[in-house]
Amino acid sequence: MIKNILFDMGGVIFRQTTEKAFSLFQEAGIDPDKYMGRHGQRDFFLDLEMGRIDKNEFCRRMSEATGREVSLQEASECWQGFYGGVKPEILKALTELRKHYYLGLLSNTNPFMMDLTNSPDFSEARLPISSYFDRMFLSYEMKEYKPDTAIFRKALEQDGLKPEETLFVDDSMSNIEGAAKAGLKTLFVTTNEDWRQPLEEYLHNS
Repeated sequence: MIKNILFDMGGVIFRQTTEKAFSLFQEAGIDPDKYMGRHGQRDFFLDLEMGRIDKNEFCRRMSEATGREVSLQEASECWQGFYGGVKPEILKALTELRKHYYLGLLSNTNPFMMDLTNSPDFSEARLPISSYFDRMFLSYEMKEYKPDTAIFRKALEQDGLKPEETLFVDDSMSNIEGAAKAGLKTLFVTTNEDWRQPLEEYLHNS
């Protein structure tokens, strides 16, 4: 029986606008394909999302890569280009699910993104994303990164969750495979698609 549900963030909870973010980074002088891809970040982008460097060091490295001074505000705007808003019906679904399940957010992310998503600007209700979850497992805080099984095992250990009672929902097949290797149940969903019906069916049949 499923007692816990862990959700990915971008493309699952909020609409992820990758093309917009890539365009903003490109305008700033960064080649998105060099540092970002289907399977995650690379180089100092990965360092940021694994908590090896902070926002200021990221700006220094981005300035180095572009050959010009990059401010915290500019870097924030580039990163936050990934955020395409969140549908009220998704947040309503989370609120309902939380009455019956432990809900966690498990995401490869960074402080720039969380400055936005964990603020009142995240939703029309002026509530941060943390208001909809019992716990947030964030790569830069945990110093681990999906699809490595370590991030899933750490998340389970942190709150004493059993893998066989935990469902992980993500729009990346490599992350789904990583969760499965850690013993979790998994549900693959399409990026930016409404997962409410597939999740309801999964829970009904599990």
